[in-house]
Amino acid sequence: MKKTTAIIFVLILLVIALASALVYQMTKEENIVVNTPTEIVNKPSKSGEVIVSSGEVKEEEKEEDKYIDESGEKLTQIASETAIVQEEIKVEPSLDTVKPKETFDLIVFGAEPEGIAAAVAASRVGLKTLLVEDKDGPGGLFTYGMLNTIDMNTGTNGEILNGGIFKEFYEKIGSRNTFDVETCKKVLNNMIKAEKNLKTMYNAKDIEIYIDDPALKLKSGEVLSDDEYRTIKYVMIDGKKYSALNYIDCTEDADITVAAGAKYTIGWEDINEKNRSMSATLVIKMENVNWKEMTDYIDKNPSSVSGYNDEAIWAFGEFTKQYVPTQPHFRLKALNIGKQNDGSILINALQVMEVNTLDENQKQTAYKKSKKEAESFSKFLIDNVPGFEKAKFAGVADELYVRETRHIVGEQKLTVEDILLSRRSSKDVAMGSYPIDVQTTSIYDWGYIIANPKQYFIPFGCVIPQGYSNLLTCSRCASYSSIAAGSARVVPTGMSLAEAGAMAALLSKQRNVSFQEIYNTTNYMTDLQNKITITGGVISKESKPVIDKTDRNYSKIIEMTELGLLSLGYNNQFDANKIMSESEFIVLTKTYLKRSFIREELWNTDHINLLDIPQDRKITPNRIKEIIYDITTYKIDDEGKKEDIENFLNIVVPQSTEDLTTSRVYEILIGFKDFIVREKL
Repeated sequence: MKKTTAIIFVLILLVIALASALVYQMTKEENIVVNTPTEIVNKPSKSGEVIVSSGEVKEEEKEEDKYIDESGEKLTQIASETAIVQEEIKVEPSLDTVKPKETFDLIVFGAEPEGIAAAVAASRVGLKTLLVEDKDGPGGLFTYGMLNTIDMNTGTNGEILNGGIFKEFYEKIGSRNTFDVETCKKVLNNMIKAEKNLKTMYNAKDIEIYIDDPALKLKSGEVLSDDEYRTIKYVMIDGKKYSALNYIDCTEDADITVAAGAKYTIGWEDINEKNRSMSATLVIKMENVNWKEMTDYIDKNPSSVSGYNDEAIWAFGEFTKQYVPTQPHFRLKALNIGKQNDGSILINALQVMEVNTLDENQKQTAYKKSKKEAESFSKFLIDNVPGFEKAKFAGVADELYVRETRHIVGEQKLTVEDILLSRRSSKDVAMGSYPIDVQTTSIYDWGYIIANPKQYFIPFGCVIPQGYSNLLTCSRCASYSSIAAGSARVVPTGMSLAEAGAMAALLSKQRNVSFQEIYNTTNYMTDLQNKITITGGVISKESKPVIDKTDRNYSKIIEMTELGLLSLGYNNQFDANKIMSESEFIVLTKTYLKRSFIREELWNTDHINLLDIPQDRKITPNRIKEIIYDITTYKIDDEGKKEDIENFLNIVVPQSTEDLTTSRVYEILIGFKDFIVREKL
């Protein structure tokens, strides 16, 4: 009897063990978690791997095999998708049975101005909201970065194109483009504290995102249906579980979106420029400056790029160009000066380049170097710039002002063409008008004004990470092309998008629908737009393009501005008849083919010494043929392909010694690029 009882007991234990293993395997297939310590900006997932590289070649891959597809055919173009990165996510046991410490309607990550806009707006419409931040207080770029000048979006009549929470904030800081940082801190804190439905969590250091991924449940040969998306189930913050219906990521670098496994590009990788992005800036503080002496100098030496008002000065580029940095990769731009209530000033001018600010070590090293350079910079100002003779260096911001890191892959992407055409749609939720201001990207350029829009529209899909149902990314990391981000990155735009995200969260709760369903349903989008405008948001009904689609140069302008190769300036003018030099043409040809993702073999110019070419020698048709042929056939051994290129050039480039206009040069290059893609050369 005792023996029989023992056998039964053992069998029961075996059954329990098998059941536990089965449950574990089932939960393993349904839950994804990525640990993302927010104090380490670019810490990899627990696996430490990136499953889609940024166009890098595996060590075992031969150089000549880089451009061969699965069928063995040699490719002309690199697939632009090679620029897209997606962090690998690790499957872990489910915490579904663990009761959340607290449940919310909406969790907002990042107390940047955008995050505050989302959280305040959501709480005001009755959503129970949690605002999570890794710093010890709100304000981000405005308070810790001390960027005290707002890049405004204004319409043709001077009207502000960003209403709602942004406009309220703007009015509370005195309706000033340049504000006092301490006043800003108080305003933001008061806006947060006034909301009874809003809870804050500062100094949050360890965040884990748990995902329900329907792709893990697919059987061999199955594909996801159009209405299946990843969903955030809950999050672990410093070891405690929290859940919400929806989530909005307003962190500086879209850390939460990346932790959730979404796709993104970095910097200018979307135009095949790896390790290239807009410069960062360290804001410096100085005391005892003579404001009147500075403004008197500007009055006596007027310039189209200088000016001032009661709170701000933008000037002195003629002096700053003379500054010689003490360290590599620094540049001093014309001074953007903002007055503080205590009489001190903040200066946004010192730029540091070629820093991967997603790498925390690099970012901190750049910050330390910038602090050192700031001291040298301040001495230069004291010795050279009017009004600074008795000034005193008073310190720097707590962190760098970073303009560009990631760009998420969204359900829709804002392009330069969208901006120039002021393209409207039924899915628009916010507006912008700031110039497409591409700041310095290397020591070889001073930045560009690609164009100056009157007003443009941003669709809801730009803040929905592709393939996600309850997550929005409302920051400068939204789904913009790297060049379009030169305009759309500014804070007022982000605050409007964040507030629109809050209204989408309200609609999601009211209708029991996902963000994807809202985006894909006309009635829901109409409802969302109504909510935005009722709460003070602006969505104009008028399109105001700055370029005409009937212009004979339209397609050339769009192609070259999208690649950051053409600057139309503040006047949106294309000098179609400008004559190009040979040196300019060589650089343009190489860069154009590279940014068009043509394989390097066809744009390698290592053998060309530009110093051998007289700088004033203009390009002619015969030289265009010679140069294009030389560049694109330099590494080609196939005589048949060389002959194809030569024959094409003989057809499209006339036999002439006349100088060619920029318009004609663009036409030839675009036609040639299309030819080598079409013929798979």
